[in-house]
Amino acid sequence: MMEENKNSNTKLIIIALAVLLLGALAYTFYTNTEHKKLTDQIEVEKLEIEQNLDSMIVRYEDAIAQKTSMSAELTIERDRIIALRDSIKDMKVINYSMLRRYKGEISKLEESNKKLFMLNESLISSNQLLTTNLDSAKVVITKQIAKNDTLLVQNLTLAKKVAIGSELKISTAKVLAMKERNNGKLVETTRANNTDALRINLTIVKNEIAEPGDRQVYIQIADAQGKTLSPKGEFMLYDNTQVSYSDLSMVNYMNEAIDLISLVEVNRDLMKAGTYTVNIYIENKFVGAIKFVLK
Repeated sequence: MMEENKNSNTKLIIIALAVLLLGALAYTFYTNTEHKKLTDQIEVEKLEIEQNLDSMIVRYEDAIAQKTSMSAELTIERDRIIALRDSIKDMKVINYSMLRRYKGEISKLEESNKKLFMLNESLISSNQLLTTNLDSAKVVITKQIAKNDTLLVQNLTLAKKVAIGSELKISTAKVLAMKERNNGKLVETTRANNTDALRINLTIVKNEIAEPGDRQVYIQIADAQGKTLSPKGEFMLYDNTQVSYSDLSMVNYMNEAIDLISLVEVNRDLMKAGTYTVNIYIENKFVGAIKFVLK
């Protein structure tokens, strides 16, 4: 009887131990399963945090690329986020307490981001408005410059026309060969060997827009070979050409027609039959020529 009780107790103990073992195994399995779920959830949230930080970094890169006055400050904030993201990636063990701390930092960053990005967007808008205004101003300035250039060309053209219109000109001009009689009187001749002087009569025409004042009138008498007769000196044309002259007269021009007589004495022994030319210059400009023939 006692042996039967002993065996019965032993069976009960074995059954109890088996139940306890099964319970322990079930608890361990449950605990491991829950731990894995928790670990997986932590990994998912860790990955979400990293992706969130990556998105922030991209936004900062875009904002920095706008090159506003806040680019330096944005660069500092971007580098801080990169450092935070890298520290999270490098962590091998992480728990909910650490996740909450990181999420808290990210929330602060997001609030800071809003203010920085709003200010940066405001600067971008201001810059765009300024650029638009500058472009409009450039268009206006370009049009004004084109208009000024047109006016300048017109003024230069007008100035040239005025300059041309204000130049003095001659109308009638006549050359007489003169010989001197014994009594000193000069009479007209057509023979070269009798010529003692050449008389040039000319008229400077009226010009109301010419500048009044003294004018130098140069007379050059040239033979058939272009040699100047009775040279008195030289003067320079506007193109820097040197010209010798036979006579120089000073006239006081007052915008009215004025007659001028030039008498140039020559050596009859040097005069030869042929064609002669009288060139007339006022100041440094050629204004006309007269040809005459001596026998």
